[in-house]
Amino acid sequence: MGRLTDEMAQLRGDIDSSRASRLAQQNQRVSNVSRQISEFSATRMANSVRDAKDRANFVADNSNSINQTLNDFRKARELMGKQGRDSRKAFTSNMAKDTSDLLKGFNADRRSMAESSAKDRADFTKNLSNTVAAFINEAAQDRAGAHAAFFGTSTAKKKTRHG
Repeated sequence: MGRLTDEMAQLRGDIDSSRASRLAQQNQRVSNVSRQISEFSATRMANSVRDAKDRANFVADNSNSINQTLNDFRKARELMGKQGRDSRKAFTSNMAKDTSDLLKGFNADRRSMAESSAKDRADFTKNLSNTVAAFINEAAQDRAGAHAAFFGTSTAKKKTRHG
């Protein structure tokens, strides 16, 4: 009985050692995922702040353009009062073209900024999703290996066949 007891004690020690190793690996993976989530959150916050600053600058630039246009319009209107009918028609036509050009430029800038920031966020999210999926798959493989080590491969095969 002494040898059997010693071998059982050794087996228990091996099982405990394997369990401790798996727990350490699992804790490391959890730590890695937590760190990645923290980094994602920090990056998202930094991007939000940057995007907010970009939008504020964009609005300020447009506001300055509008104020300049209004000042130009006021000055032109004063001159227009002194000019004839044909000159007023030409002024109105040019102002409509300038306003249309400003709106086209504004829309193009806004669309470009939206596409750029959306692509960056989509790429970052896709990369993070792939990394997390790889961790989950690796953990599932570890669990399956541990199950096979403890209960044998025949039991593991039966469970995978049935669901």
